[in-house]
Amino acid sequence: MYIFDIDGTLLNTIDSISFHINKTLKEFGLGKIDKEKVRAFVGNGPVVLVNKTLDFLGASDEEDFRKKFLDTYNKSYDDDPTYLLKAYEGIKESIDILKGRGEIIACFSNKPDSTCKKVISHVFGKDYFDFILGYKESYERKPSPEGIMIIKERFGVNFSDILYFGDSEVDMKCGKNSGIFTVGCSWGFRSREVLEKENPDLIIDDPKEIKDIRRI
Repeated sequence: MYIFDIDGTLLNTIDSISFHINKTLKEFGLGKIDKEKVRAFVGNGPVVLVNKTLDFLGASDEEDFRKKFLDTYNKSYDDDPTYLLKAYEGIKESIDILKGRGEIIACFSNKPDSTCKKVISHVFGKDYFDFILGYKESYERKPSPEGIMIIKERFGVNFSDILYFGDSEVDMKCGKNSGIFTVGCSWGFRSREVLEKENPDLIIDDPKEIKDIRRI
């Protein structure tokens, strides 16, 4: 079974996220944040992204203000999550090969569950993946292993049969917390050096390598 993170692993969403965070900042009369800062702030879901952005800009830490900002950002993004969205080159070709071999493929993200389904369906088509799981209030976000457990139980596979692909330290911690084979993807939102610090089982530099990784 192959489980993939979405942002920075399957899809390059940084332009889309940057657009919506800056659109929200403009609505609130705040400054602008560049794409590289957004890249550093993503990975733990929209609450962390928003708080890190507002902290960086020295904005108010008043709870009601931050909740209103978060709600505005979430609505903007969820209304149009496919804007400026694209898959990484070679991703679909590799996953097509996995599907042709009869492998189970799934997505798992800290992005809200409904948004995950929108962006994946837009790029890959409806029902391309066997299962898509985004964040829901009923379980903890990554790096908690809860989401991995849900996917494992749904398909009745062994931990030893799962490979997990992600691009951030959050993903590496999640994979390790789950006790599964964890693959860092250096083409995403974090550098190879950041991934190496988390000691994943493997780091790859090109989506084309995905199809060659198997559990024996």
